[in-house]
Amino acid sequence: MIKRLNPDLGYLEPVIFEAVGTSQLVIAGNMVHWSGIVAARSGPDGVEFPADDVAGQLAVILDTLDLSLTAAGTDRTRIVSMTIFTTAIDDLSMALAKVYEPWIGVHRPAVTSIGVARLSLPQILLEIQGVALAGDQM
Repeated sequence: MIKRLNPDLGYLEPVIFEAVGTSQLVIAGNMVHWSGIVAARSGPDGVEFPADDVAGQLAVILDTLDLSLTAAGTDRTRIVSMTIFTTAIDDLSMALAKVYEPWIGVHRPAVTSIGVARLSLPQILLEIQGVALAGDQM
């Protein structure tokens, strides 16, 4: 079974994913794969970027990830792995300790962090994609 979702979460409008031929979430068997999440929100004037530092962007991304996982019928305790792409690799460790570690708690997924020269827009410092186990009801 493969199910593709572009839920309206207040993140990016579902039409954005549809326009470029991707899905925000794909449930394949007992796995939930999420596309790269950035610190963006759909607003009345288009896409808004509510944070301009690594810790702030990480908090926005984790909030969106919680909403995404809930839409897929699972939660953060079932995350298996994540890949973090960042243009600010030197600031990432502190943000992980300050924001990510309290958020994830004792549920420690495999995480890979990759420093990159640029992401899709200059104001985006982080993008996180990953895989979680689907909820029991899947």
